[in-house]
Amino acid sequence: MRHVLEYALLRGFLGVCAVLPVDAASGMGAVILGAIGPRMGISRTARANIERAFPEWTPAQVKACVGGIWRHFGRVIAEYPHLETIARSRVTYLNLEVFEALRGRTVLFVSGHIGNWEVMPPALLLGQGITMHSAYRAPNNPLVDRLIVRLRGFGGRLKSFGKHRKGLAEILRALEGGESVGMLIDQKMNTGIEVPFFGRPAMTSTAFVELARKTGCPLVPGHIARTKGCHFVFSLEPPIAVAGRETETVVREMHGFLERWIRATPEQWLWMHRRWKS
Repeated sequence: MRHVLEYALLRGFLGVCAVLPVDAASGMGAVILGAIGPRMGISRTARANIERAFPEWTPAQVKACVGGIWRHFGRVIAEYPHLETIARSRVTYLNLEVFEALRGRTVLFVSGHIGNWEVMPPALLLGQGITMHSAYRAPNNPLVDRLIVRLRGFGGRLKSFGKHRKGLAEILRALEGGESVGMLIDQKMNTGIEVPFFGRPAMTSTAFVELARKTGCPLVPGHIARTKGCHFVFSLEPPIAVAGRETETVVREMHGFLERWIRATPEQWLWMHRRWKS
């Protein structure tokens, strides 16, 4: 019953967002979650994580960041029906030479839940002519999962692979078959290795390194940051070297990118996620 209710609420909200212009929908999401989110119990986790990542911040700065996180996340949700519009006309690309060098190649992209990460696949497809399928961690609600997969699928042009054993096998087949895939590697996993993240040990999956090593695909970090309203900047970094390097060294390098991106726009990351053990 709970799953049905959650699905009905989300679908109803997204239905309203779909009939609104993109800026109005995004703004509505910011207002609603900006009012509700800071009062939710999960915000305690966000505050604790921020305080440990930025010990020099005042309580007022932490509080402001928590509010900004929820307003931003509200925008991310409300923008689902408008991903194509945003990808076609609201994205500026930096480091264009990296994008151009990757066209026609099989690439393993790596990023995190920063900015509106859901804009990355359609922006690559529509703005740069690069097809990137997505690996994702499915929501606990299967009804919500199917809805989100459909919204990000672009009529079947973009695939979604689950982050489980079967999903990893599908990702490997896709890469070996010449299809590029994107992975978000900033969430806590039960398997992997502990690598420092914001100065604290964080369990991190090594699957992205192993896939790049096994397939020989370039491992390319990238992220998309919100600049103002529904406008974004999409940047790719040169490929990370994998051959001949220890897995932990590669993960540490990727964590360095993630930390730099998050520090630049801390309100655009999901601090409410239990990324660390404590």
